[in-house]
Amino acid sequence: MQKFLLICSLLGIVAIAPTWASEKPVKVPGTKVFLIPPAGFEPADQFSGFVRKDLSASLAVTEIHGPYDQVINSFSKGELAAKGMNLTASSVIPMGKGQASIIEFTQSASGKKFKKVACIFGDQSNTTIVTGAMPDSGSNGTFDSLREAVKGARFDASAKLGSLDEGLPFTIADTKKFKKATRLQNTLLFTTTGKAEPGKDNGPLFVVGQSAGDVLIENRQSFARERLEHTPSLKNITIDKTNPIKQSGLDGEEFLAQGVDAQDGVPTYVFHTMLFDKQGYYIFQGLCPVSERAVYEPEYQKLVKNFQLH
Repeated sequence: MQKFLLICSLLGIVAIAPTWASEKPVKVPGTKVFLIPPAGFEPADQFSGFVRKDLSASLAVTEIHGPYDQVINSFSKGELAAKGMNLTASSVIPMGKGQASIIEFTQSASGKKFKKVACIFGDQSNTTIVTGAMPDSGSNGTFDSLREAVKGARFDASAKLGSLDEGLPFTIADTKKFKKATRLQNTLLFTTTGKAEPGKDNGPLFVVGQSAGDVLIENRQSFARERLEHTPSLKNITIDKTNPIKQSGLDGEEFLAQGVDAQDGVPTYVFHTMLFDKQGYYIFQGLCPVSERAVYEPEYQKLVKNFQLH
């Protein structure tokens, strides 16, 4: 089964009030990356990085458990064009004992055009992407400051993380069968072993993530149903049961469903839950073979009950 669902957008824009800045490299919460954010940027609470609301600008850090050579290929002109992005510039700069790629591109979303600059570096095991983004109508000076910030980013392998949920606005305790395995931006992955290997079947899993920005949702049940039906690793999804739920002061929707794994055709049980607040949502999804539903459905429900906002 395809085991890691990327619920969050890697290159999204978030807007939060600016009150914070630094002249020295600071550690980006939840990562091992250090950078100097431009003046007026503050730590984001919906992703790993920094934001400035009055400019609708952001700096986001994404750490991927995958080889640099493969990741950088996805930023070619053709690959970006296939995703609706237009490559405008690319270069290579020295970084430590290796090098980093600087990619500039534009992207349209929700009727608006944004320009972005990404610094991509890593090795055969891990890759880091530091992305600066702002509206295309913004000043060249602002974009220059974002470019300098991403170019100055550095990865410190010796840096320690307090926990995988460091910097997130929520905590979610492990259960007897599921342990935190890894994190991508504001998304946590739980597995039965507490480990996750890219490209491999890591067994039954559970994912919890937060919306990457403010989202206006008119019909919550319809929105949750649509997110379930667009689960990227599954096809032929049918819903067995829906339930209204409440957790940590938030109202939500629970869906119990089944589908077929798009890669290997295995009948798959899907536990899908969403909780909503005024700004957006939190999404929870558990996947396991239908034959193991009785074992893991109670664990998925326990994980949702363990969810607590700070």
